[in-house]
Amino acid sequence: MKKVIKKKGNLESFNPNKIKGSLQKATIDAGYTVDEKKDIINEVLVNINNKIDEEKEIKSETIKMCLLTELDKCEPYIAKSWRRFDSKYKSR
Repeated sequence: MKKVIKKKGNLESFNPNKIKGSLQKATIDAGYTVDEKKDIINEVLVNINNKIDEEKEIKSETIKMCLLTELDKCEPYIAKSWRRFDSKYKSR
């Protein structure tokens, strides 16, 4: 199973549901319903999985960059909402 290297260096099993949850929250924060943007959320998840599929371990920061790159391409308002949440609640 793929492992994620967290910011503080600890390893955690990769859980795509965490990414999906953050995408859903950002979608709602951007003023959409999850149902409205379900296809985009799924497309972003598939693209991220394809990009990181070759790695056994991947940094959480790399996952974040892949996520934002994909969102910037197809749904910039959700990307903006995700960045706002990230900076406000995670102090990055």
